[in-house]
Amino acid sequence: MARVIVVTNFSASSRNALDYTCQFLHNPKSNVLLLNIFNFPGSFSGDAMALAAMSETIANDERKLKAELDRVKQHYPDMNISAEMETGVFMEILKDQSADPETALFVMGAGGRYNDLLSWDSNIIDAFADLDKPVLVIPDAMRFQPVQRIAFACNYYRENLQQSLVMIRKLLQFTKAQLYIIHVVSPSEKVTEASLENRLLLEQTLHDLSPEYFEPKFDHVIKAIDQFTEEKKIDMLIVIPSRHGIWYNIFNQNLTRDFVNLNHIPLLSLRQPVAFLENDLPENSSAGN
Repeated sequence: MARVIVVTNFSASSRNALDYTCQFLHNPKSNVLLLNIFNFPGSFSGDAMALAAMSETIANDERKLKAELDRVKQHYPDMNISAEMETGVFMEILKDQSADPETALFVMGAGGRYNDLLSWDSNIIDAFADLDKPVLVIPDAMRFQPVQRIAFACNYYRENLQQSLVMIRKLLQFTKAQLYIIHVVSPSEKVTEASLENRLLLEQTLHDLSPEYFEPKFDHVIKAIDQFTEEKKIDMLIVIPSRHGIWYNIFNQNLTRDFVNLNHIPLLSLRQPVAFLENDLPENSSAGN
């Protein structure tokens, strides 16, 4: 059974992401793992007093994890949910979890103070850019509402989009959402015959879904996408980040000031193709309804 991993640090944003996930999946077959990662501080000395203090901290976090698991089981009794605490380096643990073939999706909450674990700091950026499974980031202010409009921001001249469309189609079958394709391409890109064939292939693949296409000018692409998501009332934005791509750079060049509306919608990164809840998402359902 495909598994969704919700990473928690017991913050309000983590709790909100967990509630969003349970309401979005809304399916007893869904297998959800609530994961807390305890990272030993670099200054940890290992003496008796430090060990005692660390043991108490871990025990306290274990109690918090159990309380959160009990809460979500009470509110969502039909969900198949478990909890787990791991100690170690944040990204190493997530990569180990990602290597499990049953892992289909990671969910994280973004919000709170900048130094919170799941704020838009290096941890969440690294997970967003580097994990080979999809990562869904839920803004702190976002409360669940049925996903009716999904936007996919991509360069549709590229040849590797077909694999990502598999998951997008599954999401659309589950949510019955309208699809919007936002074309993000640099003016310096050479449009070859092969590029045009890639675009035609994408359009043919998605033809039965009747997507709307939007081609903003690259000079102000972030603001244009931001305005577009507000105008169309987009409920989820899908991107394919990379270490040198636009979506990775915007978080590392302090360009988040260009975000107004994007800070209020879930942002999904697509990585390697996976059977995203292949056996769990009925084709004739509507998420959260």
